[in-house]
Amino acid sequence: MSFNKLRELTNRFEQKWINGGFIFGYENEINENHNNDYPLLLVLPPTSVLPTTEGDVQEEYSYECLIVKPYHQNHAGSLDSVFTLLEQEALGWLQRVLDSYANKEVILSPDSISVEREKELYNDKLIQVRLSFTLNAFSHSFTFTDESSITNLSPLVWLRSDMGVKTSFSGGNEVVSKWIDQSGNGNHFEQATAIKMPQFKYEITENNYPYLLFDGTNDFMTCVNGGINSGSGIPKDHTIAWVAKGDSQEGYLLAKNDGIANTRQFYIDINASNFWQTNYEDDDGDDASVNSGSTHSSNTLSVFVATFNNKTTKIYKDTTMIDSETAPSFDSFSDYGSNRKLTLGASSSLTARFFKGSMQEIIIFGSAFEDGKIKELTDYLKHKYSI
Repeated sequence: MSFNKLRELTNRFEQKWINGGFIFGYENEINENHNNDYPLLLVLPPTSVLPTTEGDVQEEYSYECLIVKPYHQNHAGSLDSVFTLLEQEALGWLQRVLDSYANKEVILSPDSISVEREKELYNDKLIQVRLSFTLNAFSHSFTFTDESSITNLSPLVWLRSDMGVKTSFSGGNEVVSKWIDQSGNGNHFEQATAIKMPQFKYEITENNYPYLLFDGTNDFMTCVNGGINSGSGIPKDHTIAWVAKGDSQEGYLLAKNDGIANTRQFYIDINASNFWQTNYEDDDGDDASVNSGSTHSSNTLSVFVATFNNKTTKIYKDTTMIDSETAPSFDSFSDYGSNRKLTLGASSSLTARFFKGSMQEIIIFGSAFEDGKIKELTDYLKHKYSI
């Protein structure tokens, strides 16, 4: 067996697992010291088949991989819901591995995807998905959603409630300590204090997708990076899409400022009339503000998109532009700085107005989209969330 080749493969596995902990080892290492970071990917050492003298030109490796997460008796979501999400994370990981190889061939073993719904391991109940496959480099697509349409638009931040949500248990609830950015830019969001973490819920009436539930009292998360675009802040011209639902309380969905009071800031919030509203201010306090209007309240789940281009901000609902405003005196600047971190669920200065409601997906792009790209983005989100 080629040690260098094996090291390259296992390194690739670890690089493409972005949702929790990673172990290259054996099953008895799961939860051995009760300090694993879940969801956990365990890759067992592979078996290999050396190439024959004729025909085969690459060594083949047969892998077993386990994706594991605790399941508690008082868990808020049903076992089927929790398993479905874990399976999606497993297949998402495998797809990212496949996408990183130019020449691909993969052979799935019989019964290659299975679930061991509950097992006792060091006094904890775990559920796990087991993947078994043989590869000599790889070649199938296991995911059939049109996620590539988002990847091709080069998001700066991509937060999805169905992938990359790191959780723990506190006060009888599953709470979110880290929301992992799926854009590949490392713009993760985190919260270190348990009582300020949003809850993670597995079922929602409208579309049966999970969501992060913010309590409107003290829940919020901040980006790990001060700047999100190669060290700089969010560009002045940008696009933000969100699938969320408010609960008739004023509060910030997303906020960013440069650390100087009342200058160079923007936010998306629910205003006193229960509309979605976007507001932008420049260095002199000149502002441009739009809102979704009385027929588009925040407590109805929809796809909303906000853009800012030069001096004009627009807001769209389900591909239709519903408001626009131009601020002639808006200053020209490159970005919103990196002194204060982008914040979910509160103002970036944390003065007040915590968001109360659910978040399912938030995507930020570094340019202002025209109608064609907005339609492409919105169609993807509407299809995914059955809107």
